Amino acid sequence: MVIALSACAESVATSFIEEAKRDESGLITEPGQVGVLRLVPGDCFFFDGDDIESVAAVPCADQHEAEVFSVFDLGDGDWPGANAVEQVAINSCLARFRPATGIDFDPTQLGVTGLAPSESSWSDDRTVICVLTAQNSGLLSGRLSR
Repeated sequence: MVIALSACAESVATSFIEEAKRDESGLITEPGQVGVLRLVPGDCFFFDGDDIESVAAVPCADQHEAEVFSVFDLGDGDWPGANAVEQVAINSCLARFRPATGIDFDPTQLGVTGLAPSESSWSDDRTVICVLTAQNSGLLSGRLSR
């Protein structure tokens, strides 16, 4: 399964919160809310309802719904439209999956989601966050990204 979701639609300030505790290497050691624009590859989390401004981050050793495996910025320019952003997010996240994890993408086991900017956030946010999830709303344990 591959989908793209809009992130950072309303409050860019919320997208920058960082309540989880990290060690000196940047790994999350204690759970807490993390704004989507603070997520980095290797962060594990639970989606916090339909609000994708922030997520409930947890250490990857704990069960979790999702893991960030890549983050990249879209180019400058005018808003290209939701469909164009969705296609770039999906295609780019799929292209980054193997280099980031070392395994081939198997849609029967994992899902890939691209958290992408919305039209309302475009002036402040061009970040796409590539996320892997378990199929059938299952949970993951451990870290898959390198």
